Amino acid sequence: MTRRSQKALGLGAIFAAPLALFVLSLVGLVGALLEDDAWDWIGSGLLATAVVALIWARLFRWRS
Repeated sequence: MTRRSQKALGLGAIFAAPLALFVLSLVGLVGALLEDDAWDWIGSGLLATAVVALIWARLFRWRS
């Protein structure tokens, strides 16, 4: 990445993915803690999004 393209990134581009993962994880955690049955499965899926995103990012960076 060149120095010019690094300056073009705004705060939205930098923090959008981490903020989305935070919100999904928080909703999954709170939902799984407060409700039962379906929310347990939904919460597990939402909490797993952070792990899936981490694995995807590592594989993508490893290939390039």
